[in-house]
Amino acid sequence: MIPPTWNEFLEFISDIQDNELDKPLLCQFIKIPNKCMTSIQIKQYFSKDFQKAKIKRSCKWGDREKYFLIWCVSKIIAKLQIKFQEVYLYQVFEKLSNILDLPEEFLLTKWLSLLNYKLKLQPWKQEEDDLLIELRQQYSGPKDWTIITREFIKRSQTVRYPKQIRERFNNVINPNINKNEFNKDEILFIFREAQNKDKNWAGISKIMPGRTDNQIKNVYNSIIRKISNEMRMNYYSEVDEQVIQNLIIQQNNYDPKMISSLLEEFKRKKPCVKTESCSDYSQTSEPYFQGVPFQMACPYISYSPFQFQNIYFCFPQFYLLPHQSQIATQNFNET
Repeated sequence: MIPPTWNEFLEFISDIQDNELDKPLLCQFIKIPNKCMTSIQIKQYFSKDFQKAKIKRSCKWGDREKYFLIWCVSKIIAKLQIKFQEVYLYQVFEKLSNILDLPEEFLLTKWLSLLNYKLKLQPWKQEEDDLLIELRQQYSGPKDWTIITREFIKRSQTVRYPKQIRERFNNVINPNINKNEFNKDEILFIFREAQNKDKNWAGISKIMPGRTDNQIKNVYNSIIRKISNEMRMNYYSEVDEQVIQNLIIQQNNYDPKMISSLLEEFKRKKPCVKTESCSDYSQTSEPYFQGVPFQMACPYISYSPFQFQNIYFCFPQFYLLPHQSQIATQNFNET
């Protein structure tokens, strides 16, 4: 039985109080802060700084507060000779809340933030999914995921993150998810919105009922990847991706062969405009065309790498980026 007060707790763990924590073992389950303390420092810290800090429960915990919590939980695990995953089964945080005079939910939330990311690799069980669906029906608010996580852990004795639980429900087991294949209209809509919303997948999913942000992102990336494979591109830049976006939107088609053939056609074209330097603007690095800044004279002329050296594309709705202007001028002068 874990005693309810700090002094009784120290007496309870007196035989292991001064033992160093097994950090290699702990690192398998939790993230150890950089700043650690000895047992003597722990006791001094609790009597001084922690008593002051615990009043400010909403403030962000530093390394000392985190290590203090890890130290307390680790001592209880060692004393009771239980496994790491059994801290919830033995109600460790309920007992610790009495010792530290802090709410159990608060301590559990802080503990969850320390869990090692590798714990997410644990496969989900059917009973866990069923419990999660039940809890989500009970707590349906947008900010209820922390509550759901606490209830989930207490009832399943399984270590899960709030983010992991939220993503599991939203992307996998939500009954409202539309798991049918995306049709043409949906895919074209995704590309238009990806351009307008700068690939804000969560924002796009809000205007596509039944489709998750993960589904939308995967469909988008899959098409971009298929087009790049058709072009035999091992790497594509952000500018390349923007050009593909523009082509798909203008052609109202995302067929990889069609889009790649259009790009190949532009590749075979000769340069459609000649850039020249103007003596009146010799002090600037911006290219000029017939004495006028290039972007003002030819707002629809674009250069895109696509691994085609010294090729300049003429395509409506494309624009010349400043760093591309310098590249275009340099390449032209070399020729």
